[in-house]
Amino acid sequence: MRGDPLIRTALNLNTASKGSAVIPSLLVVGAGPLQLPAIHEARALGIRSIAVDGNASAVGLALCDAPYVADILDADAVCAIAKRENIDGIMTLCTDAPVSTVAEVGQRMGLTVLPPQAAARATDKRLMREAFRVSGAPSPRTRLIHSLAEARVAAESLGYPVGLKIGRGSGSRGVYRVDDNDAMQAAYVRCRDWQKEGALLLEEWVDGEEVSVEGYCTDRDRFIVAITDKFLFPGVSPVEVGHCQPSTHAPLREQQIHSSVQAGLSALDLTWCAFHAEIKVSTKGAQLIEIGARLGGDRISTHLTPLSTGVNLVRVAILLALGERPQCPRIWERAACVRYFDVQRAGTLTGVLGLRGLYEIPGVEVIYPASERDGILRKGFAVGEIRSSLDRYGHVLYSAATRNEAIARCELAASMVCFQFEDGDSRNGVGAPW
Repeated sequence: MRGDPLIRTALNLNTASKGSAVIPSLLVVGAGPLQLPAIHEARALGIRSIAVDGNASAVGLALCDAPYVADILDADAVCAIAKRENIDGIMTLCTDAPVSTVAEVGQRMGLTVLPPQAAARATDKRLMREAFRVSGAPSPRTRLIHSLAEARVAAESLGYPVGLKIGRGSGSRGVYRVDDNDAMQAAYVRCRDWQKEGALLLEEWVDGEEVSVEGYCTDRDRFIVAITDKFLFPGVSPVEVGHCQPSTHAPLREQQIHSSVQAGLSALDLTWCAFHAEIKVSTKGAQLIEIGARLGGDRISTHLTPLSTGVNLVRVAILLALGERPQCPRIWERAACVRYFDVQRAGTLTGVLGLRGLYEIPGVEVIYPASERDGILRKGFAVGEIRSSLDRYGHVLYSAATRNEAIARCELAASMVCFQFEDGDSRNGVGAPW
């Protein structure tokens, strides 16, 4: 492992300003489950990890070298920690919320980071859409609205169906498809549950297949590593039920996707960051939905991408935070798929059967019978309406030589899990076919 050139680069950073120090130190902003791969990878690289989270019970605080409890949105508090630890780099991994904190603290510390102005555009969809509009990057027509009346007027102007969404947030939180004027009031009320004040976005709905694009950029280079096909739960909230790499899109479509991402990166002026772009491939071509200045969640960047391409994007993100320019060519062409359980109903569980058999299916990588918000599946667990990624209740992840094999393994696994409800109903975890 020590022969890996990326590891040698990480361990031989220029540390003259720190005297005799030879071990780089990395501050990870956020210590929840989505940040754990960064802490684990830092340890594998021989890098000292410092983690900060507002939750004293955050799992990453017990695994890093130096834990701190502080508000991750408080740049002053995080900067004080950074100065105390004399850090070499700062990052977050798969979460939007700390991106601006990382940019602000990194700039104050003189580190190589995404500029704060670019971080603002990458985390506020209102600023993002305006940047896309000004630059001509392909994206849906959008209106900012402050009231239900404004929403109805804007929707009539754009034409139904439309998308209604909050200004900040990820994981499909506060995003709704509205099909007609009668449905607008309920969607507006739900959206305001997520964001009480300020402008919401109302935009034309783009029909078409949805993909995400994983990559990274420095001040002079941009690298697209993988395109991920996305599958959605049925309903008005576009929450992902699964993801698969590689994509099935033909080379011409892939070229359109790549071009739209390059236009979006230029519009947002993203540098020195990993990125996760979400695209709709429609009759109008590839339309930018959003670009995050961080790795994609749902195990896309941390699991699917290395399994399908051999590129370790977590390691790439760490090296970017330490001011390195990694070169990471694809090593192999394989496939990987993640599938979230879908019982297509709400109710209280009495039990979940069949999990042990999932490990006998070839290519098993992850079995996760739990909600990231509500914990492990057990008797009394309340399955509710899926309105965001936090409402999902477990998933499976399999790799294979081909895409069809990976999908088939996930579907088989989901069909083997039996959810039993208090009213006597029993269902498997497959739901609607992809």
